[in-house]
Amino acid sequence: MKVTQQVVGQSVTSATTEVCRGMFSSSGWKGLGATLLRDGIPHGVWFVSYECAKTKLTDYRSRTGNTTTTTADDIATPMLAGAFAATTAWVVGYPFDLIKTRIQAGGSSAGIYATTKLLIDESGGRVIHGLYKGLTLKLLRAVPASAIGFLTYETVAKALTSRS
Repeated sequence: MKVTQQVVGQSVTSATTEVCRGMFSSSGWKGLGATLLRDGIPHGVWFVSYECAKTKLTDYRSRTGNTTTTTADDIATPMLAGAFAATTAWVVGYPFDLIKTRIQAGGSSAGIYATTKLLIDESGGRVIHGLYKGLTLKLLRAVPASAIGFLTYETVAKALTSRS
């Protein structure tokens, strides 16, 4: 619906109606493969990289002699690990996001491979430029959101476990 509204310029109601009508046609599922790649792989990377970064930061604190956890540690560790996780996940998943959007926004029925080739060709054969165009803007939103999200998660988890 979002892509339909952005590309065609329809209202939310019109875009929703068009997408709902199209759900039962073959074109209604355009970009599903790229969407699964965009959501599946990076989300796994996101959680794994968060846990790795959190573990490394905690280990570093203990090696430097800081064995007591302070409020600053409780805030800094999940925020830094969350920022790292968002960056890592989007570096892995951004090409799939770009491919998915292009497939859904385009009028053709090009698949993942053809769309990838098109993006690279449009950038003069520069793979990184072709598949990562707009990544900086994505990171400006995703890094703070992930940092705050993981801080919230850790704060709530700590509060719930302290009540048990």
